[in-house]
Parts: sequence; structure tokens; C-alpha cells
Amino acid sequence: MTKYKSRPDHIHTPCDCRGLRTVYLDGVELKNCFFADTRRGIADVYLQPLRLDKFKKRALTERLRGVVTVVFI
Repeated sequence: MTKYKSRPDHIHTPCDCRGLRTVYLDGVELKNCFFADTRRGIADVYLQPLRLDKFKKRALTERLRGVVTVVFI
């Protein structure tokens, strides 16, 4: 018997299997957002144009803070 931990409703990621969403930060839609926490007011987005770190392993990201709103499509 396997017990699954319940996912918090305030954290949104692309792989949490809850469907498509639009993320807004202070009323402005965010593109390329891969993490959003509505309770703490944090949104992580990929920088555009897409850039890699100096080791060419990860994409560079930016953490934005404010009023985060997530709307399910």
C-alpha cells in the first residue's frame, strides 16, 4: 500500500498534473514561468532570450516577487 503526499494547492509547476494555467505577477502575464508559489508571492521564469550558464548545463532563471495569481485555462 502506497501513500501519496498531498500537494500543496499554492505551489504550481509544469509537472504537477493539474492542467494548463496562466500565471500573473501584479496583473501582468508571465511567459516561460516554471514555478509559482501564490502564498509566498514567488515566480521563477526563464530569461529571454534563453541563455545557459557558463558550464552549458542549466538555463538561467530569474526569481520575481509580488502578487502571484494563477488562472486555470
